[in-house]
Amino acid sequence: MGKSAVWFVMVVIVGALLGSFLGKLIGIVVPAGSIRNLFSTEIAAGLSPTTLDLRIIVLTIGCMFKFNVMSFVGIVGAAYIFRGLSK
Repeated sequence: MGKSAVWFVMVVIVGALLGSFLGKLIGIVVPAGSIRNLFSTEIAAGLSPTTLDLRIIVLTIGCMFKFNVMSFVGIVGAAYIFRGLSK
């Protein structure tokens, strides 16, 4: 993986985190209604935490991704900014 690919992944992760934060903030600030539901609804995908007990070591494995509208907007915005900065 090249240096620019690592930076792109980092920028996309930061964009997703900022977008998710903004989505939660909008869900708190906006009064109840369809707009609030749109921004606060999340889609979760991944593996729930699973525990493997081997008697001498206990392993817990899992990874969950949660996306909302604003996290998607954050990813797209971050990718656009990265594209502009990488030229």
